[in-house]
Amino acid sequence: MHRVKSYILLITCVFISSISLRAQSFETGGIVGVEYDLKVLKGWHFNAGTQVRFDHNFTHYDRWKITAGTDYTFWKKRIKIGAVYSFMNYQDDEGLFEFRHRITGSLTFSQKIGIARLSYRAAFQSTFRNENRGDYTFNPKTYMRNRLQCTFSIPEKPVKIYVSEEFWWRLYHPGKNIIDELRTVVGVKYEINKHHTLDFYLRLADEVQVKDPKHILMLGINYEID
Repeated sequence: MHRVKSYILLITCVFISSISLRAQSFETGGIVGVEYDLKVLKGWHFNAGTQVRFDHNFTHYDRWKITAGTDYTFWKKRIKIGAVYSFMNYQDDEGLFEFRHRITGSLTFSQKIGIARLSYRAAFQSTFRNENRGDYTFNPKTYMRNRLQCTFSIPEKPVKIYVSEEFWWRLYHPGKNIIDELRTVVGVKYEINKHHTLDFYLRLADEVQVKDPKHILMLGINYEID
């Protein structure tokens, strides 16, 4: 138990330092989600999920998302390729609703080192917006998302602690293909039993290199079934 508390304290300190260094003022919000993962064949999985997100300090419905995807893991569980489709109902600050579609393809490499697993994920993401709802200069919005994550498995405990850092590389704007968002996540996964897991996390999203950048701290909970 002392070791678990030490890991949590260390990761919390890193997260707080990240906030103090990058975001002097920010709003808060929340995310609630459910995910289901089905093993189809050895290494091949089908997954689906839904998620609701609130922003403006938990007072505003931001979006509802439904996802469906598949992934395949090989080479001793070190490499995973995946594809996901997302359908989103989005509400802007003026209260207008819009349906959006998103396609994501990803490649993940991971390596286990003692009680830790280090992984790097590269993902290409395109979000298609409704032209009837807005005058969009660029549609779809395409990003390359790069995430580095470290997960610690606590010996003899149904608990995993993880921390990740991700940057969003804008690809849709010719001449301004910049990194415009950084995302830090700190979380704890608790395995209720073999097939049910609760994931609690804090997510800090920082816009960078843009005019009037936003800084949003999200409190999230996700229920995972496999």
